[in-house]
Amino acid sequence: MINFYPGPSKVYDRLKDFAREAFESGILEQNHRSQAFMDLLRETFSSLKKHLNIPEDYKVYFTSSATECWEICAQSLIRGKVQFLYNGAFGKKWFKYTVTNPQINSTTNYELPTIRGTRFFINQNVDEVEIDSENDVVCWVSSETSNGTHTSFDSIKKLKEKSPNALLIVDATSSLGGENYQIGDADVWFSSSQKCFGMPSGLGIMIVSPRALERGLEINERNHYNSLVFIEENFQKFQTHYTPNILGIYLFKRLLETLPNINLVSERLYQRSERIYDFFENNKHFDLLVENPKTRSKTVIAIVPQDISKAVSFFKNNNIILGKGYGEWKNNTLRIANFPAIPDEDFDELFRLLENYV
Repeated sequence: MINFYPGPSKVYDRLKDFAREAFESGILEQNHRSQAFMDLLRETFSSLKKHLNIPEDYKVYFTSSATECWEICAQSLIRGKVQFLYNGAFGKKWFKYTVTNPQINSTTNYELPTIRGTRFFINQNVDEVEIDSENDVVCWVSSETSNGTHTSFDSIKKLKEKSPNALLIVDATSSLGGENYQIGDADVWFSSSQKCFGMPSGLGIMIVSPRALERGLEINERNHYNSLVFIEENFQKFQTHYTPNILGIYLFKRLLETLPNINLVSERLYQRSERIYDFFENNKHFDLLVENPKTRSKTVIAIVPQDISKAVSFFKNNNIILGKGYGEWKNNTLRIANFPAIPDEDFDELFRLLENYV
């Protein structure tokens, strides 16, 4: 069985050994106020910052998932004018969740925020849409898993120019750990462990700029267990406000110690994404959902089979796991993960099989 599912996806084989280490070390039986756990958290943060080239003054937090980060941002960082930019199912879900959340700033000294959503098309750069220059917050998904689109680095810089005073909040669930982002270009990034990091699910990663943390402290929302101010008060002591996923954190630490810098990881991934797109562009049985090369994701590729039922049967019969379509593309597309943990040999086998696709 070869797994190209876009999350949870292929995990690194070496995690088996790291899990055994964790059991033998006794760390799984330590409480999250112990020195052993605090040392583990400190070392994991250090390795993650080095791996992703995170600026030294940015904070890193662990949550249960990226969707929990939606809630943290909604409760603790949103005020004033808020604009969501979306072109797919997950960006729309994030916007809908936020705009219907009755708890947003409900007991702070600030008025309820004005939240609006702006939809754009999959072949359109996110910076081409109308952006309010007076926004306090701008939110978007940098790699939309439902349709295989992504935000270019230039687009992020242009969004910053168009709304210079806004916090830029990025859902990078399907790309952080694969794309070589300039973390300092936005204020909040969040992701999950089960995609580009090649880990099991159950660990969310949240990266927060000094400016975003200052906003959170100004709003001072303390009505929820996962309020940002509570998270920061604990994490600055290398502790957590909740009983954490210690096994996940240990696996992450050990994995990060073996991975090359994101500069090298992303270079390999970009080269492979070109190979994947070239293959499907020249295969008469498949089309690419995203026609504009500038808006195509490097980590999730959406293909449109001429006969979807036939394609699903073919991949199933050849023990290939792909993602079925999602959202409005549910019935006519398939999705292929291009995550770092997937070896080149798996793609070689995929292409070999597809040469016999009739």
